[in-house]
Order: sequence, then structure tokens, then C-alpha cells
Amino acid sequence: VLVCAPLIVSEKTISPVAAEDNMELTLPGLSAPVEVIYDGFGVPHIYAETTADLFLAQGYVEASHRFWQMDWWRHLSAGRLSEIAGEPTVGNDFFLRTMQYEAAADRDLEIMSDEGRAVLDAYTAGVNAYLDGKTPAEVALEYQTFATAGVDLEIAPWTPNDTVRWFKVMSQDLSGNFQGELYRAGIVDAVGEIPARFLLPEYDYEQFPVITEPGGVDYAGASEEMSLVVPEGVDYSRVSFDLVGDVKLDDPLLRPFGSGMGIGSNSWAIGGEMTASGMPYLANDPHLGIQMPSIWYEVGLHCIEVTEACPYNVVGVSFAGAPGVIIGHNDNIGWGFTNVGTDVQDLYVLTLNPDNPGQYMLDGEWTDFEIITEEIEVQGGTSRALTIRNSVWGPVISDVIGYEDQVFALRWTAFDANTQLDALLQFNRARNWDEFRQAASLFDVPAQNLLYVDVEGNIAYQMPGKTPIRADGHSGLMPVDGSTTDNAWQGFVPFEELPMVLNPEAGYIVTANNPVVGPDYPYYITDGWDRGYRAARIEMMIQNDPDGVITIEDIQAMHLDNYNMKADFLVPALQNLTFEDETLTDLVSWLADWDRQNDPDSGEAALFEMFWVMLLENVFVDDLGLMPSGGSSDWYLVSLMLENPNNAVYGLLWDDANTDGRETAEDMLRLSFSQAVDEMQVLHGEDPAAWSWGALHIASFRAAPLGQGGIDPTFDPLLDSLYNVHISVGGGSSIVNATGWSAANPFSVGAVPSMRQILTPEDWDMSLRINTVGQSGNPQSRHYEDQVEMWAQGEYHPDWFSREAVEADAEATWMLMPAE
Repeated sequence: VLVCAPLIVSEKTISPVAAEDNMELTLPGLSAPVEVIYDGFGVPHIYAETTADLFLAQGYVEASHRFWQMDWWRHLSAGRLSEIAGEPTVGNDFFLRTMQYEAAADRDLEIMSDEGRAVLDAYTAGVNAYLDGKTPAEVALEYQTFATAGVDLEIAPWTPNDTVRWFKVMSQDLSGNFQGELYRAGIVDAVGEIPARFLLPEYDYEQFPVITEPGGVDYAGASEEMSLVVPEGVDYSRVSFDLVGDVKLDDPLLRPFGSGMGIGSNSWAIGGEMTASGMPYLANDPHLGIQMPSIWYEVGLHCIEVTEACPYNVVGVSFAGAPGVIIGHNDNIGWGFTNVGTDVQDLYVLTLNPDNPGQYMLDGEWTDFEIITEEIEVQGGTSRALTIRNSVWGPVISDVIGYEDQVFALRWTAFDANTQLDALLQFNRARNWDEFRQAASLFDVPAQNLLYVDVEGNIAYQMPGKTPIRADGHSGLMPVDGSTTDNAWQGFVPFEELPMVLNPEAGYIVTANNPVVGPDYPYYITDGWDRGYRAARIEMMIQNDPDGVITIEDIQAMHLDNYNMKADFLVPALQNLTFEDETLTDLVSWLADWDRQNDPDSGEAALFEMFWVMLLENVFVDDLGLMPSGGSSDWYLVSLMLENPNNAVYGLLWDDANTDGRETAEDMLRLSFSQAVDEMQVLHGEDPAAWSWGALHIASFRAAPLGQGGIDPTFDPLLDSLYNVHISVGGGSSIVNATGWSAANPFSVGAVPSMRQILTPEDWDMSLRINTVGQSGNPQSRHYEDQVEMWAQGEYHPDWFSREAVEADAEATWMLMPAE
């Protein structure tokens, strides 16, 4: 158990060493002085004469504020968490090492452009310059905390592979299609193929929007019939999502960007014909796993004179550990990301040689696995052996997901050589739509909905990414026979045929993880779309703006919109019921008068979400053996079940399999509402006026691993006070203010708008941004959590761009000087 010594205090304090103060520092490798101006929220703006100096300084600055996060992330991506956290993370390491991110990153480095490699090398040198000559305790407080507990950690030099490997983790978190294949197969295995079609309904193109068809386009049509054929000889009832040591595949330590329900994002671009300024706006809020410090590091990268040799003048957010800006704007263009969810992972079912388990069948012949032996070092001096089997399709992952009776191999685009970093650097310096699209053609994985605005008044959308073309009869929805190369991918959709739109007639573009294209698009992208509630709500707010002129203030209100669209079909269903208990009748009437906003102070929202959890448990657990997540797919399924109560499959779901009677939808709604009221009264008292959604719905930003219990997962109040932040929030799953939670763990927030930005090409200094918690990774810094209350309340800070604006808000300046 990690024991805190007196040097760790129970309250956060401000350390003058940790905060941003005026300093002059020597940075070996610089060719000329570099100035770093910190604004009032600790956001550094770096001014350099050369590209090499600019990224050398970025590496130095980001390491100075976030190195523990960088070190934890690189241990994660290398499958080496157990070197820090011990036995509890061995299961994570087994899975991560099986994915072989290090070798995949090496393939990326081999094809990286000379310019990209020069930038990466400069950034790496800057990180190592910060580490040079410092003890671990001088680098970050976490090392000191571990040392106090008798755990001395060493710091290895940073490498280019450490940076590129992190993009593989991001790609996995945003491309978890193989879990969807197993889930679908398990449903089919449990209920049969035909009933499964009702439990896994397709997207409703008549009711919900398509990204490339904004503005009330006719969405009529039906997608191709899903292929839900389960490969023979596989018992999916035995498939598990548990790793070694009861670790779950969606463990936040394993999936720092989050996973499953709640992971997505919103973005929308409004053309100048609809805005108060006559110029476009772009809004973006990526929904990612909640963590501390923030996933994002805000930064400005400025060549003192922008030339072909030094072409960067860009601000936005980066990943600590990676050069450049991921999302942001430069002089000419701005951009945002949301996840497409392209199906880029397939499971192949392998047939083993009964006489030689080291071989599998391929095209009528027994083929040898490539065998890799790994040693997992565990804190405390022990180690664990891991044997990885590689096939022609990719690594065998069934060994590490708790299923050893059948062999699954994973094919994934991120195992190929990819060019994400080159794409991102080209985004940073693109000057127009054509250059931006050229950069997008290099953005292989994970596919992102790229939204674009520029100073010429254009708004545009591009879907990038390697999109597999599958063999005939192979939908990508289910595991496929891996004994024949007939089931191999046939190539990728040409970039020129990927969806895009420029200046649509509707005057706006909305992306919210809903379908990019309609059912007539000739290529399969995914069936894992969000079911469209967030996208629909955003389009409703745009189309129904009171005066038809959208302002920055309107966009701020849209970002924090808490409207709960599932109340639109569930509250009327409750109103149709009769109750013997007058208290229940009165509370239904109370809900009927609710504005359906999941605001933090809303008692109605608290009762309604409690009712939703009870309903999901009562309806699904007895039949499927699991608790649904409660996200948009479940919203849509329940709405269909209410519309079609006489459907045989839905009737079986409404019925309680544990009773002798035949329950109906009305019975389950009545029971669930009564249980919800009872639960609220027990937890929060009998007076509904005292109930509030914010009392249930808490966003806990927990630092890894110390804020999550240290080496021992036992809650430690001292570490919690030092490293973590807890705050009540509004919103919820599939709401525009997407503070996502799973019904399996109500009502703990698992995913959040990880930052919000509003870009204004008319004057970039008018742009706004908010991070989740703060800039610094040091708990003793004044910028560790200085944004969290603003974030929760829907406020922003200025996203300064011009040097004049940065200097006017300057908090401190670092002068980085070349070594003599």
C-alpha cells in the first residue's frame, strides 16, 4: 500500500517553482533565443526563428509541465504499466504488449517524411534537454510520492517511438470495432439471427441527420441488410471482455481516450450567411475519457517570421509528448475533429492444427505462427512471461481477452505503416482548403470527421482515413473465417471517393458521430454510428435560432445544451399510465412540466435518469444477461419497443423472464418508475425539491495512477485531495453536453467534452477555448485545476493568437537561450 509521508499535504498548495514565473534558461541545441510567453491561464506561446528551434522549445516546455503524464502514457503504450503500478496492471500490459504498438510505431517512422522526422527529432531533443541533469523528484511530484513509499522509479530518455506509439493508443481507443463484433456475435448466439436484427436496429435515415446532407435533406431509404451470420463452431457465450487479473477491456488505464458509449464528439460550422458577423464560426468539443490532467495541452507555436523555412503560426491543443497542434487554427484556416468510427478492425477465426498448436490453417495448408516471447517486468522485482502468436492477419488476441477455446486474430489498419504526424504538421501550416485536403489524405487512422473554416469565408467537411474494402459476403459486422485469404481486405477506398462537402446550400455542417453518408454510398464505412440524437438536437437549435442570426453567445449556449431527447418518448409513455399511489401520479405530472434539461440543479433530471437505469435493468438483464450502457443505441431501441409493443421480440423483452406471468411495457414502465422514486427517497430524502441531478452526476478527474489508489487500488483520501478533482455537472449520455455515464455504473461520469473551442476567422483573437481542468500536470501549480469550474459552467477563456493580445495578457516569460 502506498503510504504518504509528511511531504505530501492533504490540501493543494501553490509552489512558486511549479508555477510559471519569469525565467532565463539555457536550452542546448537552440540556434537563437526563443521567447515563451505564458498567458493568464498558463498557456505558452512559443516564438522562434527556425522550425527546429520552435519544436525543440515545444518539447522542453511540454515536458516541464506534463512529463509524468508523458511518462505514464509511454509506459502504457509500451505495455509497461506494471513497472510503475505493479501487479494490478499486468492484465493491461498483456493486452497492450500483444498489440505490439512499438513495432507498429517503427513502421510509421520508416515512412515518415524527412520534414516530419526533423520536427520529431527536435521535439524529442527538447524533452530530453528538460530531463538532463534532473533527478526524478525534480522532474515531477509523482516520482517523489512513489519514492516516499519506497518505490524508486527511473526515467529513460524520450525517443521518437515514444511519441508515435501514443497515436496507436489513440487509434485503438477510437477504433474499437472488434469489441462490437464480439458483442453482436454474443447477441446472435443468445437470441438467434432474426431476433438479433430487432435488438440491433439500423440507423433511421428518415428521422436523424447525415453529415454530408445538412439542412433537412430527404433521408428516406434503407441500408443494406446486415450480415449476422456467426462462424460455425464458436461458442460466443464464453467470450469475455476480462483480461488477466480481472481487468476489463474498457479499463480507463487501458483506454485513456475512453471506450464505448460516450466516446465521440460534436462539431459544427456555421456559414457567414447565418452569423452576426457575416463570417463563419466553428465549434468543437471532443468527448473523450475523463482523466487528470487533461488529455489536451494548450499551446501556441509561432515562427517570428513565417517563411517557407519556418511556416508555423498556429494555436490550439496538442498531446503532451507530440509536436505540433492537433486541433486549432493558424492565420488562414481553423479545424476541428470528431470521431467517424470507421470499421477498421476485423476478427479472423483461426483453425489450429490439432497435431501442432503452433500452426493454423491458411488456404489449405498448415502455416506457422510467428512466436514472440515477452517479459513483463512488475514493480517489486518480479516478472511475468507472455507468448504472442502472430498470424498473417495480425496478432492473436483471444489469449488475452479471456477466451482460449477459439483463436481470434486481429486485422487493423493501425498495424500498417501510417502517416498521422505528417498529416497533423501539414494541417498546422495549410493555407487553404486544397492544402488542408492534401494533409487529410495522409491522415490514415483513426478516421476523424474533419470540419474546416477559413478567412475566405468557406466552411467544409472531409472524411479521411484508410477505409477497408472487404471481400464479397464479408460485412465487417461479425468475425470471419480466417482459414482462407478469400476473406482478406481487397484494398482501401480511394481518398478522392471519401465523403466531403464544401459550402453546402444549408449554410452549416454538423458532425456528432452520426452517419457521414446516406445508404446509397457505394462503400461500407461502419454500422457503429451514434444513433443521431446529438446531431438532431444541434441541427434543431441551428434551424430554430430565434432571430435566424447565430452569435458566439448562441454557440456557447449550444455547447452547454442539456436537453434530454429520450424524455420526448419516455415521459409521454409514463403519462399514459395509471398509478394507485398518488405520489407517483404527482411525480409523473412533475416530470411532464419539466423542461427536459439535465441541468445540475434539476430534481426532475435526477428522477428521470434513475427511472432510466431501473428500466434498462428490468427489461434487458433477465433476457441478455448484461446491463446495457444506456447510450444512443439503447435510446433508439427502447423508442422502437414503445412504438411496437406487439412485436414478438420486443414483447419477450418487456416480459420478466423470472416470473410466471406475462408482463407488458406498461408493467415494466410502472415498476421501474416506482423503484426509481423509492431509490431517490432513500438516497436524497422524500422531498423532491431537495433532489438534484448534480448530486448524482459527479465528474471525478482522477490522476493515473496515484489518484486512482496508487499502487494499491484502495482509496486514499490524502492522494485524492492532492491529485484529484470532483465536480457536479449537468448533461449526460447522448446529450449535446455529453458528460457520458454507463447504466452499468450509474451515474459516474466516464467521458466528457475534453475541451471546447469556438473559432472565429473574422478575428482569431475573438476565438474561445476551455480545457477540462487546467494546463499544468503539477498538483502544486496554480494552473492544475483553474479551469474546471469554468468548464463545468460553460465558460471559456480567450484563445489568443496575435502577439499583441498574448503580451497584453502575459503572466510570465521564459527566455530560452542557446548554450555557449
